[in-house]
Amino acid sequence: MSTKHLYNTPDGLVLKSLQGAVSLNPTLCLHAPSKSVYIHPTHRTPNTVSVISGGGAGHEPAHAGYTGRGMLTACVSGEVFASPSAKQIGHTIELASVGGDSGKDVLVIINNYTGDRLNFGLAIEKAKARRSAEGRTTGVDSVVVADDVSLLPSESAVGPRGLGGNILVCKILGAFAERGAPLDACKRLGDAVVDNLRSIGVGLECCHVPGRTQPEGGGRLGEEECELGLGLHNEPGVRKMKVPDIPEELVGEMLGKVLEFVMDEKEGVKKDEVVLFVNNLGGMSQLEMGAVVSDAKEYLVRRNISPLRVLSSSYMTSLNAPGFSLSLLKVSRIHVPLPDVDILGLIDDPTDAVSWVGSRPHWSTVQQEVEPQTLPVRKETKSSQTTKFWTDADLSPDLIKRGIISACRKVLSVEGELTEYDTVVGDGDCGVTFARGANAIISVLESGELNVGSMDSSELVAKLGDILEDNMGGTIGALMAILFAAWSSALSARSSSFAGSLSTALESLSKHTPAKPGDRTIIDALHPFCTTLEKGSGFDKAVQAARRGADSTRGMKARLGRAVYVGQGDDTREKELPPDPGAWGILAVVEGFREGVSGIGLRVQ
Repeated sequence: MSTKHLYNTPDGLVLKSLQGAVSLNPTLCLHAPSKSVYIHPTHRTPNTVSVISGGGAGHEPAHAGYTGRGMLTACVSGEVFASPSAKQIGHTIELASVGGDSGKDVLVIINNYTGDRLNFGLAIEKAKARRSAEGRTTGVDSVVVADDVSLLPSESAVGPRGLGGNILVCKILGAFAERGAPLDACKRLGDAVVDNLRSIGVGLECCHVPGRTQPEGGGRLGEEECELGLGLHNEPGVRKMKVPDIPEELVGEMLGKVLEFVMDEKEGVKKDEVVLFVNNLGGMSQLEMGAVVSDAKEYLVRRNISPLRVLSSSYMTSLNAPGFSLSLLKVSRIHVPLPDVDILGLIDDPTDAVSWVGSRPHWSTVQQEVEPQTLPVRKETKSSQTTKFWTDADLSPDLIKRGIISACRKVLSVEGELTEYDTVVGDGDCGVTFARGANAIISVLESGELNVGSMDSSELVAKLGDILEDNMGGTIGALMAILFAAWSSALSARSSSFAGSLSTALESLSKHTPAKPGDRTIIDALHPFCTTLEKGSGFDKAVQAARRGADSTRGMKARLGRAVYVGQGDDTREKELPPDPGAWGILAVVEGFREGVSGIGLRVQ
């Protein structure tokens, strides 16, 4: 893989890239704190639904390049390959809602990755609650893109991944909303498009994230290998194979898999109206991409399928990955439930989005200087009563602080292990994600910005959760934010013991993720820790239970998250998988806390 970059650190890179994207379109604004790009309200078409999307950075020009009239109203970005937080997404929803007397309805397009589903889902629920509390009648709904056909594990609860077809969905729904379609109609069309859109990708090599070290021995693909089904975040595909001497055979195999899902034998091939959507993952030359388009179209024509539209560009990349994906949209099948919707017309409609191929931007002569739209700052309230949970545990604020810092330093000490494990089973960012949270907490504690002695346990846990949400990002960040918010709520209610409140928080977390013990997730460490603690067995035994749970994930088959797609390729089936990196990170937290308060006589009831 190529590891040479002009910008050799991801620090500040995402925000700078978004600033560059906004510079290309004078109708756009950037809300830097939430990394949201949005059309300024004065440039929006009145009485239309706002359409938003987003995800981790590294897929540029998605999604800032597709923000503009006729496509997305706003988008949000996380760090590289990390989902934006629910707080960021909440800002984006509010920014997109501005317009008219009572605001706008918002449709959210989500790619099917666990972190995106959790964070976007949480933000949508909060947005609905906010509208209800304020008496607003505008709605928020969502469409989930899950177009990958390369890996469809029968036992998986997570479903297919979202690939480059996401951008075609954004174009169709953005144009439909621009024509004045109401929210419920946009939702129906979105679901119909997603149901009839399928994609598959291939990579000649993995991408490289700026600032990451190259794995020992180089990339996981040999000089003459490619990987069918390689994911957008370096997730393993269905199989490694020799780069074919005849590229047409690879293109044919890929389209053959896609056609299994979009063709309907009962209809007959002459009735199959499709759109061919070809996506460069970022590292393919335009010379080769032209040949890929030619081979793909010829393959379809030989099957008596003449694509009604052929689109090709770097729509949704994977940084510098040399590879591409092929998508087919079955237009004729969409027309069965929605005969009056002009799909091709929606694809052809003009848009101001600068990265959509064939767009016809409508630039104003002068870009207005405007203040960024922000959400009102919520006033914090301090409880007049303090709980006695910490004193019941024989811990003074200084010892609590020492335990938390020790937990964070333990996490930092295993960052390399987490990265190593996640490189095998995910996209390699678990160590960095945990480290961001740990460093942020250490910083506010050592600077005095977070004063443990000035708040009760509920407030402390809430503060820690906010810090983790703002700094970790990704799936782990969302899970931690939900867990700590629920834990704080349980502590504040004072309806259970300290240990019981943590179990209550775990129960609340289960409402937002189907993960359970045995699924190879953080739950494998969290669940035994919480249940042992609640039984009154003591903190040491709870930590031991967490270790057993984390150890049990070694070699375990995943049912959730990106690790679902690992172990299905020919060369990974026979290898024992390392422990789940998330569970290993949780183990580091509880072991580190125990080490920090060792010998203090910790009693947690």
